[in-house]
Amino acid sequence: MNTAAISITRINSFEEQSWCAQLMAGSEPWISLKRTFSDGLALMQVTDGGMEAYIAKSGEINLGFVVIKTAGAFVGYVQILAVTEASRGRGIGNLLMDFVEQRIFEFSPNAFICVSDFNEGARKLYESRGYQLLGKLENYLETGFTELLLRKTIGSINDFRAKKLHNA
Repeated sequence: MNTAAISITRINSFEEQSWCAQLMAGSEPWISLKRTFSDGLALMQVTDGGMEAYIAKSGEINLGFVVIKTAGAFVGYVQILAVTEASRGRGIGNLLMDFVEQRIFEFSPNAFICVSDFNEGARKLYESRGYQLLGKLENYLETGFTELLLRKTIGSINDFRAKKLHNA
């Protein structure tokens, strides 16, 4: 797939939110974690000002999406990243991660993400991008499942703030 022809834009319509919720409800790890379309739609409709959601498209074809925390607790957290089954293995996940890391590193020196321990493909993607395991959250989302908390950093918070002040 020619990733140069892919656009990544803010999600701003109910139709796009619904599409994202449907993708989650029909994909792993959300199937195993018993997340429904309604769960996904509720998450996509959070409007607290501390969340941003983006969709990747090739023309009118939706390929995947990502949701990040930009304010409040756990700033820089990639809450969801999903790519359609047909688009997996074609660089869309990396493209979304490139985009979201650039966005996160504008306001935080740390990017965090959780991945289900059974989601080996996603874990390999994140680790190949420099994410390191911080810890395991056993029985966090669903009994019998473990989420792995990963982090990628470009420096300490104090150094990041000092650099921001110096460049302001």
